[in-house]
Amino acid sequence: MTRARLSLLLPLLAIVALAIGACQTERKPLTGFDKQPPGILLDGTSRLLIWPLVDLPQTPSQIFRVRLNGQDAIVLTSDEGFYDYYKLPLQGWTAGWDYWLTGAPPGTYIVDLVDSAGQSWGQSAPLTIPAGLDFSNPSTQLPAVVFAHYEGHVRSWTVDPTLQDADAATDEITVTNLIDEEVVVERCLITAAAAGRTSCTPVGTVAPEADLLTVETLAASSMGDHQALFIHPASDASQPYQRDLVQGGGTFGASCQIERILVYGERAVYPDRPDISTSSAMSSCYGRGSGGI
Repeated sequence: MTRARLSLLLPLLAIVALAIGACQTERKPLTGFDKQPPGILLDGTSRLLIWPLVDLPQTPSQIFRVRLNGQDAIVLTSDEGFYDYYKLPLQGWTAGWDYWLTGAPPGTYIVDLVDSAGQSWGQSAPLTIPAGLDFSNPSTQLPAVVFAHYEGHVRSWTVDPTLQDADAATDEITVTNLIDEEVVVERCLITAAAAGRTSCTPVGTVAPEADLLTVETLAASSMGDHQALFIHPASDASQPYQRDLVQGGGTFGASCQIERILVYGERAVYPDRPDISTSSAMSSCYGRGSGGI
């Protein structure tokens, strides 16, 4: 009987092994990583608000990442152990829309907003993310960071609720002027009978690139007559940003004892749709939708 030589069988066995391997299913994520990449894993209950003020083309969206103390924020994308970077898809004029960074380990962080090439679009001052925030408690205010990167404005601001004063009936509001003319801040009475503002008194005037801090007492409800701040360019009072001085009106009804209002002027939401415009300012608690025209 003729016996096959081992040297002839080895190539045949290799071909069979390759064929079997080709038929097996190899489980890989469509996006992301099957092992945790370098960075900080977001797996807790802390929360940070991120407000980007950038002006981008409408399409396609541009993808940004968030870095904490120089490390990329990493999220678990499924129960099967796949990971990806925490991403912010941004397009058009983004002011007034917030993003939640949930799960960072409690600590003090310098927050970076970087594009897909790794270039920074803004870096914050150190900001503390505390442990044990109760989001269901209306007296809880979230820490926040605001990034501006447009038309020569490359700045950032932090909102640290731990720095608020002891008076829960007042809000500490800083108005920041990002336009090239003075901004007027007025306090006006809003009445149901007049269906609008009456008896306004000046709070102050804000020079370009300057800040104005005002501490305002809040009313219990906006259903009746109440006070509001009206913020507008000195040359045009027809498009003010209105900040009602009532309690419990921050993001999702949360407290807003420390707030920054950034005045950037009325802008188009999308470059190819000049007919769709935004309010002339945004708040680090309210965005552009509450109290803005």
